[in-house]
Amino acid sequence: MKVSQYRLLLILLSSLLCRVAIPDAITAQEAKALAVEDALRTKEFGPLMPIALSPDGRQLAYTVQDNGRPRSFDLGPYDRTGVPPWALGTDIWIQDIESGTVRNLSGGQGDNWLPAWSPDGHYLAFLSTRDGSQQARLWVWDVARDALKKVTDANVRGNKIEWMRDSQHVLITILPDGLSPEEYLRTISSDMDTKERAESDKKGSTAVLYLGDSANSVKASSGSGPFNLDRNLRDLVSVDIVDGKPRTIVHGTRIVTFLLSPDGSRIAYSIPKRFAKPGSQQILFDLSTVEIAGDQPRITASDIPLDFNGDRFSWAPDSLRISYRESGPGMVGDCYVVATDGKAPENVTKLSRVADEVPSGSAEPLWKAQGESIFFIHRGALWQAVVAEKRAAKVAEIPHREIEAMIPQSENLLWTLGDPNSTVVVTHDAAGKQDGFYKIDLRNGESTRLLENGQCYTCARASHRFTVTDDGRRLLYFREDAQHDSDLWASDAGFVSARRLTDLNPQFDKYRMGSARLIEWLSDDGQPLRGTLLLPSDYQEGVRYPLIVWVYGGLLLSNDFDHFGLAAPGPFNMQLLATRGYAILLPDMPLGAGTQMLDMAKTVLPGVSKAIELGVADPSRLGIMGHSFGGYSTLSLIVQTSRFRAAIEASGLGDLVGGYGAMREDGTAFGISIEEQGPGSMGGTPWEVRDRYIANSPVYYFDRIKTPLLMLQGTEDPAVAAFLGDEVFVDLRRLGKEVEYVRYEGEGHSPLTWKYANQVDFCNRVIAWFDIHLKVPVKN
Repeated sequence: MKVSQYRLLLILLSSLLCRVAIPDAITAQEAKALAVEDALRTKEFGPLMPIALSPDGRQLAYTVQDNGRPRSFDLGPYDRTGVPPWALGTDIWIQDIESGTVRNLSGGQGDNWLPAWSPDGHYLAFLSTRDGSQQARLWVWDVARDALKKVTDANVRGNKIEWMRDSQHVLITILPDGLSPEEYLRTISSDMDTKERAESDKKGSTAVLYLGDSANSVKASSGSGPFNLDRNLRDLVSVDIVDGKPRTIVHGTRIVTFLLSPDGSRIAYSIPKRFAKPGSQQILFDLSTVEIAGDQPRITASDIPLDFNGDRFSWAPDSLRISYRESGPGMVGDCYVVATDGKAPENVTKLSRVADEVPSGSAEPLWKAQGESIFFIHRGALWQAVVAEKRAAKVAEIPHREIEAMIPQSENLLWTLGDPNSTVVVTHDAAGKQDGFYKIDLRNGESTRLLENGQCYTCARASHRFTVTDDGRRLLYFREDAQHDSDLWASDAGFVSARRLTDLNPQFDKYRMGSARLIEWLSDDGQPLRGTLLLPSDYQEGVRYPLIVWVYGGLLLSNDFDHFGLAAPGPFNMQLLATRGYAILLPDMPLGAGTQMLDMAKTVLPGVSKAIELGVADPSRLGIMGHSFGGYSTLSLIVQTSRFRAAIEASGLGDLVGGYGAMREDGTAFGISIEEQGPGSMGGTPWEVRDRYIANSPVYYFDRIKTPLLMLQGTEDPAVAAFLGDEVFVDLRRLGKEVEYVRYEGEGHSPLTWKYANQVDFCNRVIAWFDIHLKVPVKN
């Protein structure tokens, strides 16, 4: 049988396995391989969604995304519908905390996300497309009547719902008044200003004019931005849930997020103003406040560097001050406090800079209940700043642990366990690659370990990973490890009686998953490195297995040790391969500016040798794969070595100059920020460091490739344009290399968001490609 025929047979057999129900009386051997269907028909806590606990602490509302549910991908982009990709195929689930009873409130009708309880607990607000309009609309569930109601026909844009204190009005952001979705799309189109557009004298012309930015232009650098900031153009409104009438508070302004003050009288919101400089992803924000009673908005802080979401600020308990923390390249991580009366922001920490220091996390500061001080994390320790004294001091550090997160009791206050002198922090053990909960005495800095068991408590993609009951006695948190997917757990403050609340994916319980171990090696330059080695689920000591290396340059992939499936859920769940007899290595891959390709070889190949030395990997059956920058990493390695017998690259590129110049329809250029300052940093433009771009573009070395390559690419990829994949394929085909190229029509950058049928096809092709190249015995 020819190789191509054998590969086709494997793909067809894999497809059949996805469509045939597994009988109850199946043997353990037959059930060993994780079925593609079970890996893909998964439920996940809605990414970037809150876990909403009712005011009485009895009911939990959360968003569940069902990957197996048909999604309305024909709705168009988020700008047109208000439905972000992470809200497709979602429902609102309600769970009774004590009994564990679970109910799908929205019942699979439309997309339903972002639950928020009213302060009195009588209503649950959420966003939904269940009315068939294909637009995000505000809905409420009346708990007493058990009735769902659409509140308004206003077209919602944004990922935030906040109730006012009267439990009668809801704050949301909507399309600017008077604009239809189509008019809104035209309004926000970057670099296509209708006032400056040249009109064609020929009726029916489809010409679109893009304008360059001159050095003296007031719009300088806008076209070089990686994102269109005008996509945040919105009205901030208050909606009466009885009559459904929106009252405009802020009109026609870029608004990323907003927060209601503790007394309910003011709203603070962040305005993405501009990029710090051309080729940068760092956004500079204005922080503005407005009184709900109706005064004019006031900018309280201008041109401040926040993180991408612009949400790292919090109100003081007195509702008169706001704290925020600077974030981004070159920032030391100072915290500022600004009053709503117009006074300039004050630096209340004045942190010292350490040479070559990596900036601290950008999490917002949390206030002490009395409002005299704020807490924040810096250099892996817990710090406190006394606002009036404008000084900061270290409160606590834990030996051999990094403090990663504080736990808020509300959106602005530090959880103090009912005792103003103690709190609980989340830590990370860099050596053991595990998270932990530690109690901190705020008076003397003493710490007590509460929970640390080889698990990850910070892996969930929810917007709030920790939820505390109003009485401060219980904590809700996520928990997962390499063999067990994420679920919600509840515990008392001392972690004496923790219990599991959810079981989103019981189908995984019937599988014996592969276990993970950490391995260590030295790079070719003598740098100590680590990697996560996922063993086959049927692993036996002394038996060598085919090894697949998952790569993504610039990341320390050993940090994925306690993540379920390691790389990502769904199509990238590495248990799909581990349960089929493969070992998988995720290596640390630190990179230097302008030396990416060489650094990848120096870090990854010694790690492969270590897996062989340990007796796990078969040196004659090595594979490699990666997605996005990992696709580029894959190409970068197979042009430098012939050790791999098979390679897969998804949504990657081989030409840095081509990636630099790729432009989206709205005129933005994402590649500029990536290649000048991102993970693929060349340290300058192609005109400043031309030789670096050439030396680190695998396309110029394709004639050296000896590894069979499978390429997978979405045709509507906004991050890595499809023509970049075309270029790789055309060049390799011209050179007579063994390459297969699969283009998925209408799909974007990540297979995690593709149509289910295309995800199935993706997985089957990956499995079949490695099976044909790595499981067939090597002929001498």
